[in-house]
Amino acid sequence: MRSPGVMRAVVAAAVLLASGCSGGDGPGWVASAIPGLLGALGKATATDTNRTYVEYGDLAQVRALTDRDEDRFQGISGYGYGVLAPMTVVISEELGFDPRAMDEALTVGRPPDWAGVFWGDYDVAELDQELEGRDIPSEKSGDGTRWTSADDREINFEGPLAGIARTSELNNIRTADGSLAYAPTRAGLGWVTDPGADTLADDESLRALAGCLGGVTVAVLSRPEGDVTAYAAGVRAPSADDVTDVACLAPDGDADALRDHVERELRDGTTPSSRQPWSELLPAAEVDVVDGVVRIEATPGADSPVGMVMRMLVTNDLAALAG
Repeated sequence: MRSPGVMRAVVAAAVLLASGCSGGDGPGWVASAIPGLLGALGKATATDTNRTYVEYGDLAQVRALTDRDEDRFQGISGYGYGVLAPMTVVISEELGFDPRAMDEALTVGRPPDWAGVFWGDYDVAELDQELEGRDIPSEKSGDGTRWTSADDREINFEGPLAGIARTSELNNIRTADGSLAYAPTRAGLGWVTDPGADTLADDESLRALAGCLGGVTVAVLSRPEGDVTAYAAGVRAPSADDVTDVACLAPDGDADALRDHVERELRDGTTPSSRQPWSELLPAAEVDVVDGVVRIEATPGADSPVGMVMRMLVTNDLAALAG
């Protein structure tokens, strides 16, 4: 789905909680009031499909990191809006909306049922005017406006967003102060604009993975169909000088046994995708168990590109590591 340049940057799916702590539950706990990944999960409806894939990005922090060292941090650009990442320049030029300038981004679900949302400030009136000028039908949607350029999942190469949208990703758009949401379907748009009481932050497995990751700048959480293990990969980077690659494996079974297996693989094994020793890819990696989730942490070298652990998720090396 991504161009080679974006594939290099995204290679794919803020303060959270103290590292190693899972999100609490109980009376009064409101995930949407929490910043970072867990807060973002609290703003998306928990559907069966949405539970299988989540992609998050703290775009403001990514900008700060790439401004400091673009070569080193380009590998974590585009997370949170991977579907739109290849079109960011076109979207910015044609619609006057730059996804890269927003504060946070979240994508949930898998094709054909998925949705995305940006949070941050932008010129809503200017974008509304641009969409209206393209004769896109609109209607009031709470405190925002819903724009429908095509039927659900329809691919229209002659529609009002032809040349901007590649398939159906912008069929439904909702503009509002502080957010912009998009989805191939009308129902999908509601998942990230009116999530209701049952959100992804209430999903036990996702909440455990988010707690394992800690305060990440970018993250992907994945629960492949038929796999007994759920996976997450992320990068903690509160500054350019403080970077940690994090991977989390949530098994449907003995976490201690999985930890022992992972430690052996990291010490003696090689990656299936490149046959490179794990000890070279993740040198001095530390493995522990946090609330039933196996966590792997590694610190990239001062001059090494950041985001190796994210690529491991895409290449299925992380799944292979779990055995």
